[in-house]
Amino acid sequence: MAHGKSIKLFLTDGSPNGILTAEIINWTGHVLSAPRTKLSELIQREECARTGVYFLVGHDPENSLPNVYIGESDDVANRLKQHNRTEESGGKDFWEKVCLVTGKDQNITKTHIKYLESRLIEIAKRGGQCQLINGTSHQYNRLPESDTADMEYFLEQIQVVLPVLGFDFLKEMKSPSQKSQTMATTVSSEIAEETEFYLATKD
Repeated sequence: MAHGKSIKLFLTDGSPNGILTAEIINWTGHVLSAPRTKLSELIQREECARTGVYFLVGHDPENSLPNVYIGESDDVANRLKQHNRTEESGGKDFWEKVCLVTGKDQNITKTHIKYLESRLIEIAKRGGQCQLINGTSHQYNRLPESDTADMEYFLEQIQVVLPVLGFDFLKEMKSPSQKSQTMATTVSSEIAEETEFYLATKD
């Protein structure tokens, strides 16, 4: 049975267009989101000095799907500074928003984050809800069994929080067969609700 979750959102400057933090009660993860225009303020926060995984997201005027880059770093603030340069200087021009996921404690290591990055790239590719900008991807499975289980739970929470913040690219896209099955079920239900049957009998 699915259980409800409480997500705590905080607008750090009181504006919905500023820096936003998000947490799930009893989850060790912490999420930061901000527009690129607020990057100088964002990287001053202590969370950006931690090990974390991040998403650069930009709108593509020629495509309905967003452009997304998924990365990881021991020092996210420094990595974001590099991404903020022009393409000619080794940066990335496409992104308009950034979302950063770190741990609240020191238990999330570089090895954990590399695993999360690998799995997030895999999910984003499979879901087909974005244009992934990552040039290369890798499989990272060097975690002990217990750590893998912990990171899979951590990953599930990321997939819960991001859509609340407006980032839908980790959602799974239904296959055509699933869509057809759903449509057929809906039509059958409508017919069942609207059809009337009559039985003719004597008297």
